[in-house]
Amino acid sequence: MIANYITTTKSYLFGLIKSETKKPSLGKKSNGIVTQLIQEFQDRSRSDVKKWRDALQTAENPENPRWFLLQDLYDNLMTDGHLMANIQIRKAAVMGGRFYMRDIKGNENEEATQQLQTEWFYNIMEHLLDAVAKGYSVIELVDPVTMAWQLIPRRNVCPQKKLIYFEVGGDKSINYTDPAFARNVIYLHNMHPYGYMNDIIPQLIWKRNAQQVWADFSERFGIPLVTAETMKTDDKELSIIEDALSKLGQAAQAVLPEGTKITIHDGNTKGDPHNVFKEQITVTNEEMSKRILGGTMITDNGSSRSLGEVHERTLDFKIAESDRRMIEFAVNNKLIPLLQTWGFKFNEGDRFVFDRSEELGLKEHWEIVSGALQHFEVDQEWIGRYFNIPVIGKKTTPVAGGNGITANFR
Repeated sequence: MIANYITTTKSYLFGLIKSETKKPSLGKKSNGIVTQLIQEFQDRSRSDVKKWRDALQTAENPENPRWFLLQDLYDNLMTDGHLMANIQIRKAAVMGGRFYMRDIKGNENEEATQQLQTEWFYNIMEHLLDAVAKGYSVIELVDPVTMAWQLIPRRNVCPQKKLIYFEVGGDKSINYTDPAFARNVIYLHNMHPYGYMNDIIPQLIWKRNAQQVWADFSERFGIPLVTAETMKTDDKELSIIEDALSKLGQAAQAVLPEGTKITIHDGNTKGDPHNVFKEQITVTNEEMSKRILGGTMITDNGSSRSLGEVHERTLDFKIAESDRRMIEFAVNNKLIPLLQTWGFKFNEGDRFVFDRSEELGLKEHWEIVSGALQHFEVDQEWIGRYFNIPVIGKKTTPVAGGNGITANFR
Protein backbone atom coordinates (compact mmCIF):
# COMPACT_ATOMS: atom_id res chain seq x y z
CA MET A 1 0.00 0.00 0.00
CA ILE A 2 1.11 3.53 -0.72
CA ALA A 3 0.70 4.58 2.93
CA ASN A 4 3.21 1.97 4.09
CA TYR A 5 5.60 2.86 1.28
CA ILE A 6 5.53 6.55 2.06
CA THR A 7 5.92 5.89 5.79
CA THR A 8 9.20 4.10 5.21
CA THR A 9 10.60 6.52 2.63
CA LYS A 10 9.31 9.99 3.56
CA SER A 11 9.17 10.89 7.22
CA TYR A 12 8.22 14.50 6.62
CA LEU A 13 4.88 13.43 5.13
CA PHE A 14 3.57 12.79 8.62
CA GLY A 15 2.62 16.44 8.66
CA LEU A 16 0.37 16.13 5.63
CA ILE A 17 -2.70 18.27 6.13
CA LYS A 18 -5.88 17.17 4.41
CA SER A 19 -8.89 19.26 3.64
CA GLU A 20 -12.22 18.42 5.22
CA THR A 21 -13.81 18.43 1.77
CA LYS A 22 -16.21 15.54 1.34
CA LYS A 23 -14.81 12.67 -0.69
CA PRO A 24 -16.30 12.20 -4.17
CA SER A 25 -18.89 9.60 -4.88
CA LEU A 26 -17.79 7.61 -7.90
CA GLY A 27 -21.29 6.33 -8.48
CA LYS A 28 -22.89 9.76 -8.83
CA LYS A 29 -22.87 12.07 -11.80
CA SER A 30 -19.99 14.52 -11.61
CA ASN A 31 -19.54 18.01 -12.98
CA GLY A 32 -16.00 17.14 -13.96
CA ILE A 33 -12.83 15.47 -12.81
CA VAL A 34 -11.26 18.59 -11.34
CA THR A 35 -14.26 19.28 -9.10
CA GLN A 36 -13.92 15.83 -7.51
CA LEU A 37 -10.29 16.19 -6.45
CA ILE A 38 -9.55 16.64 -2.76
CA GLN A 39 -7.66 19.83 -1.93
CA GLU A 40 -4.60 18.81 0.09
CA PHE A 41 -1.51 20.26 1.68
CA GLN A 42 1.39 20.82 -0.73
CA ASP A 43 4.87 20.44 0.67
CA ARG A 44 6.85 23.72 0.61
CA SER A 45 9.59 22.79 3.02
CA ARG A 46 13.26 23.24 2.22
CA SER A 47 14.49 21.11 -0.66
CA ASP A 48 17.61 18.98 -0.63
CA VAL A 49 19.11 16.23 -2.77
CA LYS A 50 17.86 13.46 -0.47
CA LYS A 51 14.33 14.78 -0.76
CA TRP A 52 14.65 14.70 -4.55
CA ARG A 53 15.95 11.11 -4.56
CA ASP A 54 13.13 9.98 -2.27
CA ALA A 55 10.61 11.66 -4.59
CA LEU A 56 12.08 9.80 -7.57
CA GLN A 57 11.83 6.50 -5.72
CA THR A 58 8.17 7.17 -4.97
CA ALA A 59 7.47 7.98 -8.63
CA GLU A 60 9.36 4.86 -9.77
CA ASN A 61 7.71 2.47 -7.34
CA PRO A 62 6.82 -0.46 -9.64
CA GLU A 63 3.76 -1.49 -7.62
CA ASN A 64 2.15 1.81 -6.71
CA PRO A 65 3.88 4.86 -8.20
CA ARG A 66 2.88 8.30 -6.92
CA TRP A 67 4.12 11.58 -8.33
CA PHE A 68 3.00 14.22 -5.83
CA LEU A 69 6.37 14.39 -4.06
CA LEU A 70 8.26 15.05 -7.29
CA GLN A 71 5.69 17.49 -8.68
CA ASP A 72 5.60 19.39 -5.37
CA LEU A 73 9.37 19.63 -5.56
CA TYR A 74 9.15 20.99 -9.11
CA ASP A 75 6.60 23.63 -8.06
CA ASN A 76 8.65 24.61 -5.03
CA LEU A 77 11.76 25.24 -7.13
CA MET A 78 9.97 27.03 -9.97
CA THR A 79 10.34 30.34 -8.12
CA ASP A 80 13.88 30.75 -9.48
CA GLY A 81 13.99 33.82 -11.74
CA HIS A 82 16.67 32.49 -14.10
CA LEU A 83 14.79 29.23 -14.55
CA MET A 84 11.50 30.98 -15.30
CA ALA A 85 13.19 33.29 -17.83
CA ASN A 86 14.59 30.27 -19.69
CA ILE A 87 11.23 28.50 -19.70
CA GLN A 88 9.38 31.57 -20.97
CA ILE A 89 11.92 32.11 -23.76
CA ARG A 90 11.61 28.49 -24.88
CA LYS A 91 7.81 28.74 -24.86
CA ALA A 92 7.86 32.04 -26.73
CA ALA A 93 10.05 30.51 -29.46
CA VAL A 94 7.12 28.17 -30.19
CA MET A 95 4.00 30.15 -29.29
CA GLY A 96 5.25 33.37 -30.88
CA GLY A 97 5.16 31.79 -34.34
CA ARG A 98 2.21 31.71 -36.69
CA PHE A 99 0.11 28.56 -37.09
CA TYR A 100 -2.72 27.60 -39.41
CA MET A 101 -4.92 24.74 -40.55
CA ARG A 102 -3.70 23.27 -43.85
CA ASP A 103 -6.08 21.43 -46.13
CA ILE A 104 -5.31 18.27 -48.08
CA LYS A 105 -4.00 20.34 -51.02
CA GLY A 106 -1.54 22.21 -48.85
CA ASN A 107 -3.49 25.48 -48.75
CA GLU A 108 -4.61 27.31 -45.64
CA ASN A 109 -8.16 26.74 -44.43
CA GLU A 110 -8.77 30.21 -43.01
CA GLU A 111 -12.13 29.37 -41.45
CA ALA A 112 -10.65 26.39 -39.59
CA THR A 113 -7.64 28.47 -38.54
CA GLN A 114 -9.86 31.14 -37.00
CA GLN A 115 -11.48 28.54 -34.77
CA LEU A 116 -8.12 28.04 -33.04
CA GLN A 117 -7.01 31.66 -32.82
CA THR A 118 -8.43 31.94 -29.31
CA GLU A 119 -7.18 32.42 -25.78
CA TRP A 120 -8.14 28.92 -24.69
CA PHE A 121 -6.12 27.34 -27.51
CA TYR A 122 -2.99 29.25 -26.52
CA ASN A 123 -3.56 28.11 -22.93
CA ILE A 124 -3.69 24.52 -24.14
CA MET A 125 -0.43 24.95 -26.06
CA GLU A 126 1.22 26.31 -22.92
CA HIS A 127 0.04 23.31 -20.88
CA LEU A 128 1.38 20.98 -23.58
CA LEU A 129 4.75 22.72 -23.50
CA ASP A 130 4.81 22.32 -19.72
CA ALA A 131 4.74 18.57 -20.31
CA VAL A 132 8.24 18.92 -21.77
CA ALA A 133 9.38 20.43 -18.48
CA LYS A 134 7.42 18.28 -16.03
CA GLY A 135 6.85 15.02 -17.87
CA TYR A 136 3.12 15.08 -18.65
CA SER A 137 -0.04 17.17 -18.85
CA VAL A 138 -3.68 16.11 -18.52
CA ILE A 139 -6.18 18.83 -19.49
CA GLU A 140 -9.95 18.74 -18.99
CA LEU A 141 -12.64 20.68 -20.84
CA VAL A 142 -14.74 21.99 -17.95
CA ASP A 143 -17.17 24.20 -19.89
CA PRO A 144 -17.95 23.40 -23.54
CA VAL A 145 -19.93 26.63 -23.92
CA THR A 146 -17.04 28.97 -23.13
CA MET A 147 -14.39 26.37 -24.05
CA ALA A 148 -12.81 26.72 -20.62
CA TRP A 149 -10.04 24.18 -19.99
CA GLN A 150 -8.31 23.32 -16.75
CA LEU A 151 -5.12 21.44 -16.03
CA ILE A 152 -5.53 18.38 -13.82
CA PRO A 153 -3.00 18.87 -10.97
CA ARG A 154 0.03 16.81 -11.87
CA ARG A 155 0.42 15.71 -8.27
CA ASN A 156 -2.83 13.73 -8.64
CA VAL A 157 -1.78 12.00 -11.87
CA CYS A 158 0.05 8.70 -12.31
CA PRO A 159 1.24 8.59 -15.94
CA GLN A 160 2.47 4.98 -15.82
CA LYS A 161 -1.03 3.69 -15.09
CA LYS A 162 -2.87 6.66 -16.65
CA LEU A 163 -4.77 7.27 -13.43
CA ILE A 164 -6.02 10.38 -11.67
CA TYR A 165 -6.23 9.94 -7.88
CA PHE A 166 -8.83 11.93 -5.98
CA GLU A 167 -6.37 11.99 -3.08
CA VAL A 168 -2.64 11.82 -3.71
CA GLY A 169 -2.23 9.02 -1.17
CA GLY A 170 -5.67 7.45 -1.61
CA ASP A 171 -6.96 4.48 -3.57
CA LYS A 172 -9.92 5.93 -5.50
CA SER A 173 -9.02 6.93 -9.03
CA ILE A 174 -10.21 7.09 -12.63
CA ASN A 175 -8.43 6.21 -15.87
CA TYR A 176 -8.24 9.34 -18.00
CA THR A 177 -7.87 7.28 -21.20
CA ASP A 178 -11.29 5.72 -20.63
CA PRO A 179 -13.61 6.35 -23.61
CA ALA A 180 -16.07 7.95 -21.19
CA PHE A 181 -13.71 10.93 -20.92
CA ALA A 182 -12.73 11.08 -24.60
CA ARG A 183 -14.92 14.16 -25.19
CA ASN A 184 -13.45 16.12 -22.29
CA VAL A 185 -9.83 15.12 -21.69
CA ILE A 186 -6.63 15.37 -23.70
CA TYR A 187 -3.23 14.35 -22.39
CA LEU A 188 0.41 14.34 -23.39
CA HIS A 189 3.25 12.20 -22.06
CA ASN A 190 6.74 13.44 -22.79
CA MET A 191 9.32 11.04 -24.21
CA HIS A 192 11.50 11.98 -21.25
CA PRO A 193 9.38 10.54 -18.40
CA TYR A 194 10.37 13.17 -15.84
CA GLY A 195 10.81 16.21 -18.08
CA TYR A 196 13.86 18.43 -18.20
CA MET A 197 13.07 19.79 -14.73
CA ASN A 198 14.37 16.56 -13.26
CA ASP A 199 17.75 17.10 -14.97
CA ILE A 200 18.28 20.49 -13.31
CA ILE A 201 16.81 19.81 -9.86
CA PRO A 202 20.28 19.34 -8.27
CA GLN A 203 21.44 22.63 -9.83
CA LEU A 204 18.41 24.47 -8.46
CA ILE A 205 18.96 23.02 -4.98
CA TRP A 206 22.67 23.91 -4.95
CA LYS A 207 21.95 27.41 -6.23
CA ARG A 208 19.33 28.03 -3.55
CA ASN A 209 21.69 26.73 -0.87
CA ALA A 210 24.49 29.00 -2.12
CA GLN A 211 22.19 32.02 -2.02
CA GLN A 212 21.00 31.20 1.48
CA VAL A 213 24.55 30.73 2.80
CA TRP A 214 25.67 33.93 1.07
CA ALA A 215 22.82 35.84 2.70
CA ASP A 216 23.78 34.39 6.09
CA PHE A 217 27.42 35.36 5.46
CA SER A 218 26.41 38.92 4.60
CA GLU A 219 24.29 39.18 7.73
CA ARG A 220 27.15 38.01 9.93
CA PHE A 221 30.07 39.82 8.35
CA GLY A 222 28.50 42.67 6.42
CA ILE A 223 28.86 44.84 9.53
CA PRO A 224 32.38 44.29 10.97
CA LEU A 225 32.82 42.83 14.43
CA VAL A 226 33.96 45.38 17.02
CA THR A 227 35.84 44.39 20.19
CA ALA A 228 37.15 46.47 23.11
CA GLU A 229 40.14 45.97 25.41
CA THR A 230 40.16 47.71 28.79
CA MET A 231 41.83 47.54 32.17
CA LYS A 232 38.56 48.42 33.91
CA THR A 233 37.10 45.77 36.15
CA ASP A 234 34.25 47.72 37.68
CA ASP A 235 30.85 46.41 36.59
CA LYS A 236 29.56 49.93 36.05
CA GLU A 237 32.47 50.81 33.78
CA LEU A 238 32.11 47.53 31.84
CA SER A 239 28.39 48.22 31.38
CA ILE A 240 29.20 51.63 29.89
CA ILE A 241 31.67 50.02 27.47
CA GLU A 242 29.19 47.33 26.46
CA ASP A 243 26.49 49.92 25.85
CA ALA A 244 28.85 52.03 23.75
CA LEU A 245 29.86 49.04 21.63
CA SER A 246 26.22 48.16 20.95
CA LYS A 247 25.67 51.67 19.60
CA LEU A 248 28.97 51.82 17.72
CA GLY A 249 27.74 49.54 14.94
CA GLN A 250 25.04 52.04 13.98
CA ALA A 251 26.49 55.43 14.98
CA ALA A 252 30.18 54.70 14.19
CA GLN A 253 31.13 56.76 17.25
CA ALA A 254 31.23 56.13 20.96
CA VAL A 255 32.47 57.64 24.24
CA LEU A 256 34.63 55.12 26.12
CA PRO A 257 36.43 55.25 29.48
CA GLU A 258 40.10 56.16 29.47
CA GLY A 259 42.43 53.29 28.61
CA THR A 260 39.88 51.47 26.41
CA LYS A 261 41.10 50.25 23.02
CA ILE A 262 38.68 49.18 20.28
CA THR A 263 39.44 46.95 17.29
CA ILE A 264 37.30 46.56 14.12
CA HIS A 265 37.53 43.08 12.57
CA ASP A 266 36.56 43.26 8.89
CA GLY A 267 35.76 39.67 7.90
CA ASN A 268 33.71 40.55 4.81
CA THR A 269 36.52 39.67 2.40
CA LYS A 270 37.87 36.63 4.19
CA GLY A 271 37.83 33.58 1.95
CA ASP A 272 36.84 35.60 -1.16
CA PRO A 273 33.04 35.16 -0.77
CA HIS A 274 32.45 36.63 -4.24
CA ASN A 275 34.15 33.68 -5.93
CA VAL A 276 32.89 31.13 -3.42
CA PHE A 277 29.20 31.98 -3.79
CA LYS A 278 28.72 33.96 -6.98
CA GLU A 279 30.75 31.59 -9.12
CA GLN A 280 28.69 28.66 -7.87
CA ILE A 281 25.47 30.49 -8.74
CA THR A 282 26.85 31.42 -12.17
CA VAL A 283 27.79 27.83 -12.94
CA THR A 284 24.34 26.53 -11.95
CA ASN A 285 22.66 29.20 -14.10
CA GLU A 286 24.78 28.15 -17.08
CA GLU A 287 23.88 24.50 -16.57
CA MET A 288 20.18 25.36 -16.54
CA SER A 289 20.47 27.49 -19.68
CA LYS A 290 22.28 24.72 -21.56
CA ARG A 291 19.63 22.14 -20.65
CA ILE A 292 16.60 24.31 -21.49
CA LEU A 293 17.80 26.60 -24.30
CA GLY A 294 20.79 24.71 -25.65
CA GLY A 295 23.21 27.54 -24.82
CA THR A 296 24.08 30.26 -22.33
CA MET A 297 24.23 33.46 -24.36
CA ILE A 298 20.48 33.94 -24.81
CA THR A 299 19.86 34.87 -21.18
CA ASP A 300 23.43 35.37 -19.92
CA ASN A 301 25.98 38.01 -20.76
CA GLY A 302 28.29 37.18 -23.65
CA SER A 303 31.08 39.00 -25.43
CA SER A 304 30.60 37.31 -28.81
CA ARG A 305 27.64 38.32 -30.96
CA SER A 306 28.31 35.48 -33.40
CA LEU A 307 28.16 32.88 -30.63
CA GLY A 308 24.98 34.46 -29.32
CA GLU A 309 23.40 34.12 -32.77
CA VAL A 310 24.50 30.48 -32.94
CA HIS A 311 22.80 29.80 -29.60
CA GLU A 312 19.65 31.57 -30.79
CA ARG A 313 19.54 29.48 -33.98
CA THR A 314 19.98 26.34 -31.90
CA LEU A 315 16.88 27.30 -29.94
CA ASP A 316 14.75 28.41 -32.89
CA PHE A 317 15.63 25.74 -35.45
CA LYS A 318 16.35 22.68 -33.31
CA ILE A 319 14.91 22.78 -29.79
CA ALA A 320 11.82 24.85 -30.59
CA GLU A 321 11.26 22.80 -33.75
CA SER A 322 11.11 19.66 -31.64
CA ASP A 323 8.52 21.32 -29.41
CA ARG A 324 6.50 22.44 -32.45
CA ARG A 325 6.34 18.90 -33.81
CA MET A 326 5.19 17.64 -30.43
CA ILE A 327 2.33 20.17 -30.34
CA GLU A 328 1.35 19.40 -33.94
CA PHE A 329 1.01 15.69 -33.15
CA ALA A 330 -0.99 16.37 -29.98
CA VAL A 331 -3.35 18.84 -31.67
CA ASN A 332 -3.93 16.74 -34.80
CA ASN A 333 -4.23 13.36 -33.10
CA LYS A 334 -6.06 14.31 -29.90
CA LEU A 335 -7.42 17.84 -29.72
CA ILE A 336 -9.03 18.17 -33.16
CA PRO A 337 -10.96 14.86 -32.88
CA LEU A 338 -12.21 16.05 -29.48
CA LEU A 339 -13.25 19.44 -30.87
CA GLN A 340 -15.13 17.77 -33.71
CA THR A 341 -17.31 15.96 -31.18
CA TRP A 342 -18.31 19.39 -29.82
CA GLY A 343 -19.31 20.76 -33.21
CA PHE A 344 -16.11 22.37 -34.49
CA LYS A 345 -15.92 22.23 -38.27
CA PHE A 346 -12.78 20.74 -39.75
CA ASN A 347 -12.58 19.25 -43.22
CA GLU A 348 -11.24 15.77 -43.77
CA GLY A 349 -7.50 16.00 -44.26
CA ASP A 350 -7.09 19.34 -42.44
CA ARG A 351 -3.88 19.44 -40.43
CA PHE A 352 -2.65 21.87 -37.79
CA VAL A 353 0.84 23.15 -38.68
CA PHE A 354 3.20 25.93 -37.71
CA ASP A 355 4.31 28.29 -40.46
CA ARG A 356 8.01 27.45 -40.87
CA SER A 357 8.45 30.15 -43.52
CA GLU A 358 8.50 32.74 -40.74
CA GLU A 359 11.87 31.40 -39.72
CA LEU A 360 13.22 33.37 -42.70
CA GLY A 361 13.35 37.13 -42.71
CA LEU A 362 10.74 38.87 -44.81
CA LYS A 363 13.41 40.05 -47.27
CA GLU A 364 14.87 36.56 -47.68
CA HIS A 365 11.41 35.09 -48.09
CA TRP A 366 10.54 37.63 -50.80
CA GLU A 367 13.69 36.72 -52.73
CA ILE A 368 12.62 33.07 -52.72
CA VAL A 369 9.09 33.95 -53.84
CA SER A 370 10.45 36.22 -56.58
CA GLY A 371 12.57 33.37 -57.88
CA ALA A 372 9.59 31.02 -57.88
CA LEU A 373 7.50 33.55 -59.82
CA GLN A 374 9.88 33.30 -62.76
CA HIS A 375 8.90 29.68 -63.32
CA PHE A 376 5.57 29.06 -61.58
CA GLU A 377 2.14 30.61 -61.16
CA VAL A 378 1.79 31.72 -57.54
CA ASP A 379 -1.44 32.66 -55.79
CA GLN A 380 -1.64 36.47 -55.93
CA GLU A 381 -4.01 36.59 -52.97
CA TRP A 382 -1.49 34.74 -50.81
CA ILE A 383 1.31 37.11 -51.84
CA GLY A 384 -0.76 40.16 -50.96
CA ARG A 385 -1.83 38.70 -47.62
CA TYR A 386 1.58 37.42 -46.54
CA PHE A 387 3.62 40.48 -47.54
CA ASN A 388 0.83 42.91 -46.65
CA ILE A 389 0.73 44.57 -50.09
CA PRO A 390 -2.46 45.10 -52.18
CA VAL A 391 -1.77 43.05 -55.32
CA ILE A 392 -4.44 43.96 -57.92
CA GLY A 393 -3.28 41.88 -60.89
CA LYS A 394 -0.47 40.87 -63.19
CA LYS A 395 1.72 43.41 -64.95
CA THR A 396 1.25 43.31 -68.69
CA THR A 397 4.96 44.01 -69.20
CA PRO A 398 7.12 42.07 -66.75
CA VAL A 399 9.18 44.24 -64.45
CA ALA A 400 12.93 43.80 -64.00
CA GLY A 401 13.54 40.38 -62.57
CA GLY A 402 10.84 38.76 -64.65
CA ASN A 403 8.43 37.92 -61.85
CA GLY A 404 5.43 39.17 -63.84
CA ILE A 405 3.71 40.75 -60.81
CA THR A 406 3.86 44.27 -59.49
CA ALA A 407 2.93 45.47 -56.04
CA ASN A 408 0.80 48.62 -56.10
CA PHE A 409 0.84 50.58 -52.85
CA ARG A 410 -2.14 52.74 -51.98
